[in-house]
Amino acid sequence: MLRALGATLAVATLSMLLDPAQGQFIDEQQRQAQCELSAIGTTRSRLAVDWIRTACNRLAVDSGFMLNESNRQFHTCLLQHLSGVQNDAAAAQIINSCRTAYPP
Repeated sequence: MLRALGATLAVATLSMLLDPAQGQFIDEQQRQAQCELSAIGTTRSRLAVDWIRTACNRLAVDSGFMLNESNRQFHTCLLQHLSGVQNDAAAAQIINSCRTAYPP
């Protein structure tokens, strides 16, 4: 329950930060850092942390021109489900499930 709340907050924070009116005041590095702070939390899996950082980068920095809808959904799925993951095996399964649910 707490993990789901943290992931929801990460996605909500990123959505708020990507608002065009607010986006002009917060640079890309700040958006990525806020996303990472919201999503990483108690995550202990190195694989999960690496993919969370990548997802935050894609959604916060590359969102304007390099991300199609399927890629956006894939990275959002990662943020929603990798937050709080404790081991690499679980992270790998979540990554594969997100990839299957939202293929490129």
